[in-house]
Amino acid sequence: MAFVDAETERVLQESSVLLGRGAIMRGGIVKAIDYLSEQRSPHLLIVDISGIDLPLSQIHALADVCEPGTNVVAIGDHNDVGLYRDLVDAGVSNYIVKPLTRELLTRALTPKTNSGEMGRAAGSVKLGKMVSFIGARGGVGTTTLACNLAWHLANRQSRRVALVDLDLQNGDCSLLFNITTTPGVRDALANPLRLDPLLLDRIMTQHGERLFVLSSEEPLHENVQITATAIDTLFSVLRSQFHYIVVDVPRIPVPAFRRALEIADRRIIVVDQTMRAMRDAVRLTKMFGDREIPGAEHSAEHRNIFIVNRVGEHHALSLTDVHKVLQVQPTSMVPFLPNLVTPAAHHGLMAADKRGKFADAVATLALELSGRKRRQKWWRRAGK
Repeated sequence: MAFVDAETERVLQESSVLLGRGAIMRGGIVKAIDYLSEQRSPHLLIVDISGIDLPLSQIHALADVCEPGTNVVAIGDHNDVGLYRDLVDAGVSNYIVKPLTRELLTRALTPKTNSGEMGRAAGSVKLGKMVSFIGARGGVGTTTLACNLAWHLANRQSRRVALVDLDLQNGDCSLLFNITTTPGVRDALANPLRLDPLLLDRIMTQHGERLFVLSSEEPLHENVQITATAIDTLFSVLRSQFHYIVVDVPRIPVPAFRRALEIADRRIIVVDQTMRAMRDAVRLTKMFGDREIPGAEHSAEHRNIFIVNRVGEHHALSLTDVHKVLQVQPTSMVPFLPNLVTPAAHHGLMAADKRGKFADAVATLALELSGRKRRQKWWRRAGK
């Protein structure tokens, strides 16, 4: 799909690269952002940034609406090596300077098969963000929060989201959404070389327009094991297909589950106001203190996010005490609302769908993950 001016449209139509497999629209990157905020992204996207005062800012805005795995080629009229490097660092596959010719476009857009790679056009704007949930202890509501966050990102932020329940025998993610699991998850993880977007599309269950759930209900008497290699392969494929991958990680100290926490962009540790939760939360943070991935976006300290759930249910520790123990301010504090959360779970509904303190707490967490700013209420803006 291309968003370009009339002259570029003419050259593209004359070129054989997009023949029969692309759509060309008049307009530049601003129109592309507006269009893709409502529509699915193409595999290859060509955008014109000519005459844009802040092209990098617009590229970042484009990355926010594009699905992961989209290859973006920018066309402009500014021949600047510094700009080219900045655009590539921002995730653009290639930058082509006008005036355009058929030969120039063909070289830029044709895959370089002689090197065994797709060349520069194989790049993408960005990969999806992986968010792993783990409870400091059992019963703190980790699965409930993971499901509600995934639902919020898909339905309130219009992101394409994958929710992965790694507990293949006792996981509750599918139960909370009242959906039927699809067979094949265990076999796919047992043969990671077979994992690809087509296979995942068959074994994931879609809930709504943008949320996809990967879960299973394997027999309890069988010994189900997942390797760390399978974890790496699974989430590598998912990152190229989804904006967010929300993972519910069991509290079992095995290599595969540790790996799901190690490679996550953000680790969300759910606690409550009990001594046991505080003790094990500290132990979890120590476990990952010296186990950072080279080149990771966040340090160990900033990759850990704490959520205090069911605030008010237990009074063993005050919120001040919780803050002192964790030595960091929790990102979100979710109130204990059994009259809202329990009926919602029983009926396959999301508590975050109903306005109130619970939905606000989930929204706060989503804003922390996305980096977006909270929108002011319309009546507050009107009063200024």
